[in-house]
Amino acid sequence: MLDQLDVAVDRQRRVVAHAVEGGEENPETQPGMRHGETLSRYMTERGMTRPVGQVALLGLGYFHLASKICSQHPPPMTRIYTSCTLDCPDGCGIVAEVVDGRITRLEGHAEHEFTRGYLCAKTYRFPNRLYSAERILHPMKREGGTLAGAWTRIGWEEALDLAAARIRERLEAEGPLSIMHYQRTGSWGASKKLNHRFWNLLGGVTTPSGSLCSGASRAGQTMDFGTRNGHDPMDLLNSRLVLLWGRNPMATNLHLVPLLKQLRADGGRVVLIDPVRSESATVCDEHIQPRVAADAELAMAMAKVILEEGLQDQDFLDSHTHGLAGFLAMLEGHSLPALSAACGIAEEDIRRLARAYATQGPAAILFGWGLNKYRHSAEIFRCVDALAALTGQIGIPGGGASHGFNTQRLFDKSVEAADRATHRRSIPEPMLGRGLLEAQDPPVRMMFVTGGNPINQSPNSLLVAEAFRRLDFTVLVDAFMTDTADYAHLFLPTTTFLEEEDVLVSWGHNIVGGVNQAIPPVGEARSDLWIFQQLAGRLGIGAEMAGTPREWLERLMAPLARHGVTLDQVMAGPVRCPIAPMVPFADRKFPTASGRFEFITAMARPPAGNPDYPLTFVTNFSKRWLLSQMTQDEHPASATVRVDPASAAEAGIADGQHALLRSAVGTLEVEVKIDHRIGPGIVLMPVGTWIKRGGGANVLTEDVMSNFGQMAAYGDTRVRLEPLPTLAGAAPEQAMA
Repeated sequence: MLDQLDVAVDRQRRVVAHAVEGGEENPETQPGMRHGETLSRYMTERGMTRPVGQVALLGLGYFHLASKICSQHPPPMTRIYTSCTLDCPDGCGIVAEVVDGRITRLEGHAEHEFTRGYLCAKTYRFPNRLYSAERILHPMKREGGTLAGAWTRIGWEEALDLAAARIRERLEAEGPLSIMHYQRTGSWGASKKLNHRFWNLLGGVTTPSGSLCSGASRAGQTMDFGTRNGHDPMDLLNSRLVLLWGRNPMATNLHLVPLLKQLRADGGRVVLIDPVRSESATVCDEHIQPRVAADAELAMAMAKVILEEGLQDQDFLDSHTHGLAGFLAMLEGHSLPALSAACGIAEEDIRRLARAYATQGPAAILFGWGLNKYRHSAEIFRCVDALAALTGQIGIPGGGASHGFNTQRLFDKSVEAADRATHRRSIPEPMLGRGLLEAQDPPVRMMFVTGGNPINQSPNSLLVAEAFRRLDFTVLVDAFMTDTADYAHLFLPTTTFLEEEDVLVSWGHNIVGGVNQAIPPVGEARSDLWIFQQLAGRLGIGAEMAGTPREWLERLMAPLARHGVTLDQVMAGPVRCPIAPMVPFADRKFPTASGRFEFITAMARPPAGNPDYPLTFVTNFSKRWLLSQMTQDEHPASATVRVDPASAAEAGIADGQHALLRSAVGTLEVEVKIDHRIGPGIVLMPVGTWIKRGGGANVLTEDVMSNFGQMAAYGDTRVRLEPLPTLAGAAPEQAMA
């Protein structure tokens, strides 16, 4: 018994360690408990007894595990390997503990090379989402077929018949382009490519183009390198200096942190470059805090210092680059004092950083996602990439300018049947609302949404909501009644990654992960593949969508299989991708027109500020939830923003005071927190809070697009803070009905 109690004590220590890393485990809210279920009921229903006598002395902290130990007839527990398919660079390897068909706990897979046996808070707490009382487990439709109608539960046959009838109606009336399929990355699983296959087999429909995440970086780095391909994260251990440029791994890339700590322990340095002093500053040696959106000016200033002091790698420049003369001419148009003033970093600090980067290598640049959010974001990436080229930090261990990987190329793209899409039309995703309202010949009449929450995540949410309101029919495939669900006519409940079979390749590392089905689908939830196969049978393309999940995964993995990675291997445990280089461009060959690295030669001017909206609106990601994927329990009580003391004082707003945050397209009531870590002139708000719950950062963001890559330029939104009105009846303008 004492040995068992030692195990319980050790388990509790690991719980505490996990909480320090960003997760949490509350003995009163165990994974697998239903929303509102008490611990007593949780134990009783699972045949557990309360701890007595000596066990009781352990206290509530060990209550759950000790009660399992004391149970006379504990149910058998199985451990199933799987992988997290959330849209996150880490792609955690997971071991799911299953008892009586229910997941009781998730833990990290110890043999995963990158995630190393521990999970972030988002993944660790996923069973709470899986079994949430808010989750929709049955098909639902609107009474009367209008958005004013109440939701009512229906069976799958009725739901599928209704969806198929509406699709057929649109195909016959105005053709496939009158339907839009909107798919985002709610799941990063390979099987979601088959959703596109269904629509292509019908002849092709209207689809979104561009990106809400990384379009500008992909465009910019493709212009420079010919492709976007980052260094394997394990290669960081070969670096002596790392610049975290706009990246916050403590919130968005937690498993990178141990590598940074190891690098520092081995004598390397890590510098954070960010207009916000994020929590990642605690794992860095220095924080450089430029003005928001002034990263290109900082990079150009560093380039001028490197060239003026003769610190460039001339051999690399002569042999492997093109466009250097144009880049030098671009730099000539900017003096170092002017660039210093523009980015807000003192000249001596710029010189020190430039010298360190050029001489203390190998030096790696790791880009974050905030740099993607401006009209000139592609140019920002290109200016920073130029630093790597100037100093020869390309194609060497420990070097590079890395943002992500084009990992989807590892799958057989032919399964999407793109050649069958004889009709093609796209609407830029950053301008979804306007695009839907302006589409003609034919107008978009029907929307089918998978893996996304466009009304919450798209810029200018209120305009997107208005565009959805005007649609004849919207089908939403989801697990929760999101902001987008408020504008849907038919709701089809889908499975989570714990309830389906799939394969994962991350865009943040080179490990291929198996997604084994840990439990049967909860309620009547069904996988996307099952839904589209059922619809295909009703629309005459059933044979071309037929196949088990495993059969389709075998097809998708054909390119990997040719390199010795089989589906059976991947389903048994994490496998390193054999065709992903640890160091890209090691041969110094680039798939550009010149075969060389291409320098940027012209810099677009950022938009001028608007005196009516003096502050820059910046959104960041939370370590507690991913985008808008959160339950009511996880949702903040109020929309909270953080501002620097001077900006708050100028607006006449005190710490903790509620205020109106207004942009050119919308208004939110927010609670203001004064925070000295925020750069001057910035209003910082976490992305993903729900509009219907008083949040929704994209109520404020303007629907503008990057110069290259069709990326949503969220960060070019300007705002102002105002005291709450005192007139009776005055209200914020985020209402969506």
